Amino acid sequence: MPDRLTPNPYSPYADAHSGYRHLVVGFLGALPPAGSLAVAACGGMAVVPDGRLSDATDALSRGSLNDLPPGLCPLCVAVATGERDEPSGVRGICRECGTGSSHFDLCAVCRQELHDEWWPTRDKEAPDE
Repeated sequence: MPDRLTPNPYSPYADAHSGYRHLVVGFLGALPPAGSLAVAACGGMAVVPDGRLSDATDALSRGSLNDLPPGLCPLCVAVATGERDEPSGVRGICRECGTGSSHFDLCAVCRQELHDEWWPTRDKEAPDE
């Protein structure tokens, strides 16, 4: 069995479960850049990790769920294998732009914009008060 996957990197703007590694949805085989906030297969937003999930995606493409590494989001796996539909629907109103949001109090676009502003400063200490 492969080693346990580390969860996706932290962001205060990610709303995917923080204890799992999520399958990030690519477009035409290209993944979003590492460090960006993207929609995962489970419908939540997660930070794209460095590296690839080739061990997980290869196992999924072979249909071998027993070979999946531990720590992978079970909802992402269920959506990727067709066992469950991707969650959707309005769950709240975005506090930034006022549109309906499937990501609770921030819509996907505002989450990405706020994450992009925050990401370069994530390692800086808060100023003394």
